[in-house]
Amino acid sequence: MRDRPLIMVDTNVWVDLYVPGRPKRESSAAFFEEARRSQVELVFTLEIARAVFRIVSYEAKRWVRQGKGELSEAYARAIADHAWDFVQDMQEYGTPIGSSTPDLWMAGKLRDVHPEIEDNFIVAACMRIGTDYLVTNDAKLLRHSPVATVDPAMMTRLLQLKA
Repeated sequence: MRDRPLIMVDTNVWVDLYVPGRPKRESSAAFFEEARRSQVELVFTLEIARAVFRIVSYEAKRWVRQGKGELSEAYARAIADHAWDFVQDMQEYGTPIGSSTPDLWMAGKLRDVHPEIEDNFIVAACMRIGTDYLVTNDAKLLRHSPVATVDPAMMTRLLQLKA
């Protein structure tokens, strides 16, 4: 039995933390602050880290192109370095976990419940390692997940109640 809850954090919650102007940024930031204060154990899959890197890079490149009209090699390199910083930051918040062959099998079994393969890999990893919660801002996943799934605001409240 663990002393601290084990919480999987979905891609969109990390992206909300790192990308300014997202509608759920405030609740995601509050969740991460409370998770640190409560000393809970956060995890994320390697696929989530890769997706965060890709999405944060894409958003930053889009902003540069909107403002400057083009993306220089220097900006592209700076954006990649910045995205790597976020992936490093993720490792300071939580622990990356790999996927396994059984995760692929389970993801396939879950497709009738939820059609998104990326989400099903996350749910399968949650099942395999026995997370207490999955935290996401994905409305469909919140409705269809076969594991305990809450949004960042609800997880923040739950952590505060346990304190």
